Amino acid sequence: MKNFLLGLSLVGNAALAYTLLKDQDSVRELRDRVDAMTDEWSGKAQQIKGVVTGSTADKVEGSLTEAKGDIKETAQDVQDNIQETAKDVQEKAKKALS
Repeated sequence: MKNFLLGLSLVGNAALAYTLLKDQDSVRELRDRVDAMTDEWSGKAQQIKGVVTGSTADKVEGSLTEAKGDIKETAQDVQDNIQETAKDVQEKAKKALS
């Protein structure tokens, strides 16, 4: 499981490096998405560990970590929607003034 998460992190870092050359906003967004995904996967891994070892504490902590990742992802979605709406309003305002 640790190797899988490491591989996932490496893929995320490679994508992050590529995007760094393109656009700073995309880098921030990608970093936030990878961070959220890492929390989700880490939480799931910890839950599995809890099931295998019978540790209720690991199951609960894993659930909390996964929920933290879900919340981060939802917050990023909301932020993206706000930015898209702001762009739409700005474009409509430009058209109205033209």
